[in-house]
Amino acid sequence: MKTKKIYIAGALLVLGLASCTDLDRSPIEQLSDASYWKSNDDAVKAVNDLYNCAPEWNGDAIIGLTDAAINSDDAVHGIKWSEGNISKGIYDPQDFDWAGNYGTIRQTNIILKYVPTVASMSDTEKAQAMAQARFFRAYQYFQLIRQFGDVPYTESPLTLEEQKDVKRAPKAEVYKHILEDFDYAATNLPKTWDGADDARITKGGALAMKARAALSQNDWKVARDAAKAVMDLGVYELYDQGNTGKYKELFWTATDNGCKETVIKKQFIAYKNDWYLIGWEAFPTIGWGGLNPTQSLVDAFEDKDGAPIAKSSTYDPTKPFENRDPRLETVVLHDGESMYGATVKVAPLKSCAPTGIGTHGDATATGYNQQKWLDPTVDPKTDGWHMDMDYKILRYAEVLLTYAEAQNELQPLDQSAFDAVNKVRARVGMPALQKTDSSKPTYCGTQDELRKRIWNEWRVEFALEGGHRQWDIRRWGIAKQVLNAPFYGLTYKLVDSKDADAKDGGKICILYSQDKDAKRVEVRKGHYEDHNILYPIPQKEIDLNPNLTQNAGYSK
Repeated sequence: MKTKKIYIAGALLVLGLASCTDLDRSPIEQLSDASYWKSNDDAVKAVNDLYNCAPEWNGDAIIGLTDAAINSDDAVHGIKWSEGNISKGIYDPQDFDWAGNYGTIRQTNIILKYVPTVASMSDTEKAQAMAQARFFRAYQYFQLIRQFGDVPYTESPLTLEEQKDVKRAPKAEVYKHILEDFDYAATNLPKTWDGADDARITKGGALAMKARAALSQNDWKVARDAAKAVMDLGVYELYDQGNTGKYKELFWTATDNGCKETVIKKQFIAYKNDWYLIGWEAFPTIGWGGLNPTQSLVDAFEDKDGAPIAKSSTYDPTKPFENRDPRLETVVLHDGESMYGATVKVAPLKSCAPTGIGTHGDATATGYNQQKWLDPTVDPKTDGWHMDMDYKILRYAEVLLTYAEAQNELQPLDQSAFDAVNKVRARVGMPALQKTDSSKPTYCGTQDELRKRIWNEWRVEFALEGGHRQWDIRRWGIAKQVLNAPFYGLTYKLVDSKDADAKDGGKICILYSQDKDAKRVEVRKGHYEDHNILYPIPQKEIDLNPNLTQNAGYSK
């Protein structure tokens, strides 16, 4: 039995207020300090509620995870009815919303207003409560500026009348406040929390999220320094850094507690706050087959010698999963593999139903399914819908790659950048990137060569993990290039065979065929324009507040 504490808003719910209140709900600040803000326990309960509000923390985390993955070139949705408009290149202002973000911001501002008035709290307790509130406020504003650019900014719990007058503040100004909040949180939070409180935000969590926010703005020095501060804490290390073959367990229940790679996590307890991950993601008949990696993602994994497959001397396209970066087998479930007592069959033939390409509504669209979180100790037909697995929102591997990327931008080819990225590679047995031997495929002799290899390391290490690829391709300026290209799945060839099933028309399917008449599964083409680097301002917010303007490129 895992020791966990699920933070719930007990006191707030008793008072008749919903968790993650929207901007149009009755303001919490209307409760007088005489009626609520009386004790340390009151403040703790109010802070606990924040852990339920952030998009990646809530009970629908799987939706955010898959949305972030498919809104890139890494995957498409096998569950066709669930694929959103953004993944199709449709950015309709009616589809967007920020009420949840501002509901959380309003809660943080209420906490920051009233915690200093709680006489029974010590100065340390007040500082820690406010530090957590400021972390969540910074996180929400970070999410907002990354999506929308200039956004309304307030540090006060606004009344309904006051909300009607808000205007968008410059992104640079909001970003400055974000850094200030993260700094306050890092200064006033402990390195670790004890026991059941281990999912609370720590000093390292605040610094690491600051680094993520800075990286999103290409603020290299702030990102580098924040990442280095996390590295210097001495709290975190990569899971299985000795490369004993346990990397895949990083994404299983076995590493929920005591994993030193976990910097920020969301806790789940079966039948209390379900994640539904395995049921949603496992291949059809076992689950719904929700996330289908593209061929582009499969091809991003190097060969075992550290060469991109386009330059590899060992890669065999007819046996594409042999002699590859071992992370590929952790991420992608492919034809012939067995999971949960079933064998994956992806050939586009009726006899391969229900897992064949296009054979039914939830079948794989690309010939691949995701495997990263398919814990073999969990029964997907029962426990898969009520998982007891935590989600690692921010891992130490991210801190190392943030440092590597930022340091290479600040000091091209600096050895410390190589050292950081190579730690991530070494724990899965991938050879080190280097700048001394040009005869090896790992050679990076220019800043841009190392930059591109770090970019690829981001892609393969965090493949299908929500929030990375979508935003990485935007900040790198390659979104238009990769999203407007066709999205492909595997290659195949149908050939006549006397051994074929009659219902397959006397044909069998040869996967990964390289014959000139072999077919590549083309899923769809994306659509991305330069202005899509920002999302449109939610139309319902503009309708409510005429002071809000729409982002360029979108209809008024």
